[in-house]
Amino acid sequence: MRKSAAALCMAVILCLSLLTGCGNTPAIGGGQVFLENEAEGQDEQVLKFFAPTDNDSSMARYYKEMIDRYNEGHSGLRVTLEGISTADGFNEYLEQRLDAGEGDDVFILNADSVKPLHAKGYLYDLSGLPVFEKLNGATKDQAMIGDIAYCIPVNMSAYVMFVNVDLLEQYGLEPPQNLEEFITCCRSIKAGGGTPLSLNRWYALTVPAMANGLYQIYSAENSKELLAGLNSGEVKIGDYMLEGFELFQTAVEEGWYGDGLDAAAVNALKAGETDYPDFAAGKTAFYFITVGNIKRMDSKHPEINCIAQGIPIPGGTVTLPAVVSRLSVNANSEHLEDALEFVSYITSGVYRKTSEGGGSELPIYDDVAFELSNERMRPAYETYISGGQIPIEDMRLHFTYWDTVRELCIKMFDGMTAQEAAEEYNRIQAEQIAAYTG
Repeated sequence: MRKSAAALCMAVILCLSLLTGCGNTPAIGGGQVFLENEAEGQDEQVLKFFAPTDNDSSMARYYKEMIDRYNEGHSGLRVTLEGISTADGFNEYLEQRLDAGEGDDVFILNADSVKPLHAKGYLYDLSGLPVFEKLNGATKDQAMIGDIAYCIPVNMSAYVMFVNVDLLEQYGLEPPQNLEEFITCCRSIKAGGGTPLSLNRWYALTVPAMANGLYQIYSAENSKELLAGLNSGEVKIGDYMLEGFELFQTAVEEGWYGDGLDAAAVNALKAGETDYPDFAAGKTAFYFITVGNIKRMDSKHPEINCIAQGIPIPGGTVTLPAVVSRLSVNANSEHLEDALEFVSYITSGVYRKTSEGGGSELPIYDDVAFELSNERMRPAYETYISGGQIPIEDMRLHFTYWDTVRELCIKMFDGMTAQEAAEEYNRIQAEQIAAYTG
């Protein structure tokens, strides 16, 4: 039964029925798993592909089209696409399916699942695929954990800083090119009765703090040695993050995000709830977000004179690259050769799509001429290609920083100092290394 993706009927089955024998089901969002290309008979063997269904990061429409083409042109195992939204527990369901031995052959992997699934041996090394050698250096770095390429990135983005140029001009200011100018902008806007920074409970906090702590590691000539020292515990992460926490403490104390905030109030602010509306309405001058959101700004608020640029640090700017969509293969798949053949097909299609001028917000291949989709992204793009990069989460490290920095920043709204945050981070680092190596 090979029909076009548009004509296929979506069959809905309860997650619990898929997870029979998995043990306890976590208290997750109560959503439903959607099944595309259901097998004709129970005995028919299929290749399962599990992906988020909630947003563009899964490239769901594109995958459906590619799967349909693959099924029409190949006589081997037919591919079925299943999925659930991230909010309804995609990460948890994926891990449960793999743990049950009924897991998927190919899947999209979210960042916070990489280390847990790698520790369980579920991620097959994809460095032997033809497309891997075509990736540029920055993208390859994002694809590695330990000694293996745990995924093929099919779309790259980066966290950057959006700047309302007209709002800055009202205060006689220009887009800041370094930390010193950024601090001047924030203090001038605050003194003039404005609010410099848009606020949410995630990247509004982590991005500026991480950028101003971790740049010291990733811009160092001995960066690889520092990373090895961080993994052994000989190098203390808090000693470097102190500088980022000090900037964040200043932002909290001087009310750059607003006045009268506490941890509970901030932790309740979901991304997109007030941060984007405040920036779009001209209430804030700076907005930390991924670079591709400039398209939304163009379509919904073309009147706003804004640019996407790097995040200010001492002496310059950086971006925080992030893989938008990670394509991975189950190392324990009963259909491993078929899975690798399918991933080779998918990634060759992505490569062709990118070569034709689309498919990624930032460059991912060495031999493809990249064209910006929007000139207002150019300041961020130029920072990205110049090498000013800090991974949003370095999978080579034996401890986390995206979640940890967020949690510590939240506590700073209730009075935790930068020094206390740095010392707590050193403790967390040691604890997580012990768990990772133990």
